[in-house]
Amino acid sequence: MDHILIVDDEAFIRENLERILGEDGYRLSGCEDPAGALRIAEEQDIDLVLLDLNLGTASGLDVLAQLQAIDPDILVIIITGYGTVESAVQALKMGAYDYIKKPFKADAIRLIVKLALEKRSLQREIRRLRRRPEGDLLDQANMVGASEQLLEVVRQIEDVARHETATVLITGESGTGKELIARAIHNLSTRSKKPFIEVNCGSLPFNLLETELFGHEKGAFTDAHSRKIGLFEEADGGTVFLDEIGEMDMALQVKLLRVLEDRKIRRLGGNRNIDIDVRVIAATNCDLSEAIKEKSFREDLFYRLNVFPIMMPPLRERRDDVPLLLNHFLRRYSREFNRPLREVSAPALALLGRYHWPGNVRELRNMVERICIMHRGEVITPEMLPVEVRGGEPRQVAELDWPLPPQGVCLESMIEELEKNLIRQALTLTAGNVAKTARLLNLARGTLRYKLEKYHLNEDAAG
Repeated sequence: MDHILIVDDEAFIRENLERILGEDGYRLSGCEDPAGALRIAEEQDIDLVLLDLNLGTASGLDVLAQLQAIDPDILVIIITGYGTVESAVQALKMGAYDYIKKPFKADAIRLIVKLALEKRSLQREIRRLRRRPEGDLLDQANMVGASEQLLEVVRQIEDVARHETATVLITGESGTGKELIARAIHNLSTRSKKPFIEVNCGSLPFNLLETELFGHEKGAFTDAHSRKIGLFEEADGGTVFLDEIGEMDMALQVKLLRVLEDRKIRRLGGNRNIDIDVRVIAATNCDLSEAIKEKSFREDLFYRLNVFPIMMPPLRERRDDVPLLLNHFLRRYSREFNRPLREVSAPALALLGRYHWPGNVRELRNMVERICIMHRGEVITPEMLPVEVRGGEPRQVAELDWPLPPQGVCLESMIEELEKNLIRQALTLTAGNVAKTARLLNLARGTLRYKLEKYHLNEDAAG
């Protein structure tokens, strides 16, 4: 049972909080002075402190610092009057979890306490995991989270990494981190010193993908002016990761099946087989069983790939990982963009915890990166979140009330002007950094450079 300490020199406030929180089944302790609060914190295991900023002649900021000296991980929610909000903000900078203003509403108290205790629970879980083998594996696999679903994936990674020839099929929605799993298997195996080569099977047409994988001899086709070593040969001793395997052409699936069975390849135009020593890891966001029914994927290849299946669950099924991923990406991008953003407010965290994340971890990462580019505050608030996260639906361009003049318009010119203005705004937000602007606009860097030249915006870009 979570133990909450209420520290306030007004008996009415203490009794009111005890009544509200007592209905939710928490264990409660209360006191009116700093000495009593510190004594309880030293003698008992306290999960959360509700601390008034004004304790008669004593300052709540001093008590906060002393509580943190007793337990650096203790969570403190500040209780403040309207006139002391600036001091409450100072308390946040010192490490307080959040603050509530008097007079407060019961529902607001319950929500902020619930969120704080969930964070406390995650902190304890992380410490527990770091003492277990899975904790080390999380670090080694470069994965962030504490949910049981993620830990099960990590255990599967550890199991299959020991068997260096076993073929692995990773399934899961786009953006869940399938490539991360593949790299973790490689890095934790005895093949880690050898190449890890990734191939996106959906990004190349049949002929190009075939020569990329298997290579070719000089003269094998019109433009084959020299021998080319394929990726299977380049990865000898290492790992080939075939992403989006469901997009592979049926004719190429036959060749891949032969490679998996014989561990040999033949270059295009060649007349001899070449032995290879590679582990093949494949990944897809497609339902391969449906693809087999539709005759677009070979059943025999599926069973040859599916020796060791790993399914990466979507983020909505492991919501316990959302706060940890948020903190991870917030630290990363606040450093990269030199922003003071360090934490997420309780209301924003509640919205993020309820959101269904159709784009999974990739959507979360991109959202944090965008916020760090566009905002300069210290705390992420609900207003900074995308409209769909806040519970609304983004308006489509077709729904905007733009009047069409009777004489008509030049649609192409209007679109170009809109595009030019958006690029100029993005350049302003990123101080002209082309790479960051491309990420903000979800454009390839080469495409952005073309548009900068097209719209004569090169002088606005810093490179």
